[in-house]
Amino acid sequence: MDETRYRTAERRLWDSVQLEPDEERVRLACTGTDVRVQSVGEGPPVVFVHGSPNAGSTWVPMMPFMAGFRCHLVDRPGTGLSDDHVIEGDVLGTADRFVGDVLDGLGLERAHVVASSLGGFLALRSAAAEPARVERMVQMGCPAMAPGMRLPKFMRPMRHSFVRWLIPRLPPSPRNNTKILRELGHGAAIDAGRFTPEFDDWYLALQGCTNTMRNDLRMTGGVLEGRGFDESLTLDARVLGRVRAPTLFLWGEADGFGGADVARATVGSVPGARLELLADSGHLPWLDDPARVGAAAAGFLEARDGVPTTS
Repeated sequence: MDETRYRTAERRLWDSVQLEPDEERVRLACTGTDVRVQSVGEGPPVVFVHGSPNAGSTWVPMMPFMAGFRCHLVDRPGTGLSDDHVIEGDVLGTADRFVGDVLDGLGLERAHVVASSLGGFLALRSAAAEPARVERMVQMGCPAMAPGMRLPKFMRPMRHSFVRWLIPRLPPSPRNNTKILRELGHGAAIDAGRFTPEFDDWYLALQGCTNTMRNDLRMTGGVLEGRGFDESLTLDARVLGRVRAPTLFLWGEADGFGGADVARATVGSVPGARLELLADSGHLPWLDDPARVGAAAAGFLEARDGVPTTS
């Protein structure tokens, strides 16, 4: 752990969008750990929940396009600069309480939620379990455990415990990161030069200077099973049907976990949910086009019309 080096890279990322966040630590009852929350902007609160292996600053590129909101970027337990922790054991119970616990820590009764990948799983489970806590929700890409979700090629070796032990001990590799991003569906953005040096440097620092990779790979080992994920964790129609928050899915057609077919099957189970399929976009669509995706998310959270629906 090298917090100083990590903060230096993170500071450069924030500087690249000319924003300076506030920072606080809040206690989560569901994990018994403290998490770091970075907050920026003024207006109605929005909680951002990231995927794996990642941290809250992954959302920084779209922050300039979220004007009019108080954006709270959470480092999940075990990631970024939050306390060391591995989400395991009662995964469903943790997911059901996660957003509510973050809101309690921030002193909020209710908020909008923007989430991605594993964060999408946590947010959907939380919204189904405690519908009064989530105002409106934007899901970015395929949420973890979506019905029909596919396992990208780079994740398949992680079924083996030795691989999960080895990866965090290897030096982070820009070349390997680029390969993974291509498998996640971000080839068009890479070829167009849309990934900034500041973002690339921050992500390398996340891998090399924090325990994020170690903790999240341990968690992944607990949910991988056979050729995919533990089926008991699937976001089935029973769970998705209990989501009451108006929800927009911004889903890249090239998402490495599942494209339009998985998107329609998932979104169709969420009452009243809207789907926008994004051409030439991958699993983390705000990284492909921060301005477009940020504007779409902000517009939906403001309850404005004009976000197209694709079915």
